[in-house]
Amino acid sequence: MFSFIFSQLMFYLVLALVLFLPGYFLLLTIFGKSKTLSSLEKFILSFGLSIILVDFIFFLYPRLSLPLNRLSAFLGIFLFSATALMIYKLKIFPAAEVPEAEAALFQFSKIQFSAFLLLIFLAFFVKTAFLSQTALPTATDMGHHMYWAKWITENRTLPDYAGLPDFIIGEHIIFAVISLLGGLSFLSAFPVLTLYLINIFSLLTVFILVLRIFKEKRIALLAFFLLGTLFAVSSPQAKFISGGVVGNLLGNLLLPMVFYFFFRFSELLFEKNQKKLSRTFLALALFSVFGLFYTHHLTAFLFLFIFSLAFLVFLISNFKKAGEILTHSFQALISRQVFPVILAGLIFFLFILTPNYFSLSATQTAVGAAVKITRTGLDLNNIRSAVGESRLALGAAGFLLLILALFKNKGNFGYVLISAWALMLYIMSAYPKLLFINLPSSRIGNYLTYPLAVLGAYVLFQIFQKARHYSLNNTAKIALGLILIFVSREGISDSVQAFKTNDESLELVETFNASAYVAKNLASKDAVLKDHNYLTGDSWIKLFFMRDYKFPLSRGYFKRYEDETNPRETCTLQMISNPGGEAARECFAETGVNFLMVNPDFDGGQFHRLSNFNQVYSNPNIAVFYKNN
Repeated sequence: MFSFIFSQLMFYLVLALVLFLPGYFLLLTIFGKSKTLSSLEKFILSFGLSIILVDFIFFLYPRLSLPLNRLSAFLGIFLFSATALMIYKLKIFPAAEVPEAEAALFQFSKIQFSAFLLLIFLAFFVKTAFLSQTALPTATDMGHHMYWAKWITENRTLPDYAGLPDFIIGEHIIFAVISLLGGLSFLSAFPVLTLYLINIFSLLTVFILVLRIFKEKRIALLAFFLLGTLFAVSSPQAKFISGGVVGNLLGNLLLPMVFYFFFRFSELLFEKNQKKLSRTFLALALFSVFGLFYTHHLTAFLFLFIFSLAFLVFLISNFKKAGEILTHSFQALISRQVFPVILAGLIFFLFILTPNYFSLSATQTAVGAAVKITRTGLDLNNIRSAVGESRLALGAAGFLLLILALFKNKGNFGYVLISAWALMLYIMSAYPKLLFINLPSSRIGNYLTYPLAVLGAYVLFQIFQKARHYSLNNTAKIALGLILIFVSREGISDSVQAFKTNDESLELVETFNASAYVAKNLASKDAVLKDHNYLTGDSWIKLFFMRDYKFPLSRGYFKRYEDETNPRETCTLQMISNPGGEAARECFAETGVNFLMVNPDFDGGQFHRLSNFNQVYSNPNIAVFYKNN
């Protein structure tokens, strides 16, 4: 009992050390105890900044020939935090006056504060209820990522990914550092719980972004309601909190944070007495952008398109002041606050660690004509099923209202940013050929969840404001209430459908037990083939061997072997589906496979009928066969 309590306490202390302290001390060094950022903002922003800072700290280790172990992991974070604290103690901070209206933004009434706490509780409750059925790691994408995180802990350095452009080091360092400091196994709930925290903080980051842009607490609360409570675990949110898309989840935290810093910069751009502060926010924005490029290439790719559209629209809508905007922006870029960040980022990119996706071959896979049907764009029904019908309708209405509001608020870069966020993601997911994008359309479409929720919150607030302003009769008020009921019903219903009807924990444990058996009895010359169609958590099997990312071999989904646009090898299919065939015999000789891990109900029969295969391990959900030479 004491051991369990101690391990839990260590886990929470490690999370605070890795995911909070570096970012908090950075903000303390920059702003001191100034009210420029509220306590809530500092708390929320510290999380995302800590992830980036920890990444950059450990990017330096290979260049310094330092091993990545428990001691170096602790010292790296401790020395940075201690240095930041010392600078804060020695630095003289000028008195910063915060406008009364801005200070009031984070002064909640009792009702608003209670609503905020209730929404946070509901977000935790719904997501925890979902995770209670899937706390053990089963997600395929997370299994692939945790292989590299475990590789870092075992090899004590950073991987080069053997030329694989789909992985980025920033996705793995955090998990590796938490595992090292806490002595935690990757075959436990800690990766899922870490992603769970990241998801919660991404919602909180959207909350402070919306609050800053619209200056209205009720819109921010509604946005949190639509994101954190309704549709909380429906697709794609279920993937976000259970590890189905690790990179997307990190991107959905960092992207709103980047937008937040750019918006704060734009707010102060023309304030004569706030040039230093505005440039400080720009420096933080660019620092976060560099971190984003080291953390998730798809999100970084989307950011470039979204921000380019937002900046272009902002210049056009403020045509008379365009020259002034460009001049002030350029002066900010070459200022002593911003230019060192740009220079440091370029040094990292060019001389310390260049992301492996920065290559011609990787670029060619992202741009150009679509090579698969899944990359030709989503229709309206696809988008509706991905984000929810009511959220799509509210988001579309909110987009139109916000565009109208832009005619009165041309100088509000935040309005432009939210509109561009939604519009560009829609174009990229529905009409990728217009921008020559060759990426999975559904992956891009999943990002629509966040801006549509913000736009939905905006339109709901405007409807209720108009109802109060014009003192609508009871019939109109009832109609407005019905809108909320419909949205709530669909959101809750979608979340309920996302809950798993069967507990996969036992099946996963059986997969792990079989994997441990094979790993224990595997010789260096042996090779393994497992099935991805019918085994639970099969992508985690590689963590038991740690030979190579592509070990063991895997029979993929059957539809992949039938894809004429992307022909692939068929050995992995033949060796399980028809092990006695001539093609399979040639494949066995070529690959050296002699251990096969399959589901006994679906694929056990064909092996039992052959005399040169012996079943050496069995449980209800997985069987291991050994091929005699």
